[in-house]
Amino acid sequence: MSDVITVSEWDVETFHKRVLEYESQGYVARRESYRILAEMEPETGKVVHLHTIELRKEEGGGMPR
Repeated sequence: MSDVITVSEWDVETFHKRVLEYESQGYVARRESYRILAEMEPETGKVVHLHTIELRKEEGGGMPR
């Protein structure tokens, strides 16, 4: 059994900080789930990127598969 969480952030620095925090708690990033979604803010026309990744923590401290 595993515990899976998803981290999503618009700010890349905040995204990496949150991922590192979860990894320090024993979560393992599922690199194949990493994605970047580009969107345009309607009011400003500025393109922003949503960074998303899943992290998994195995129960019992086992190694991820």
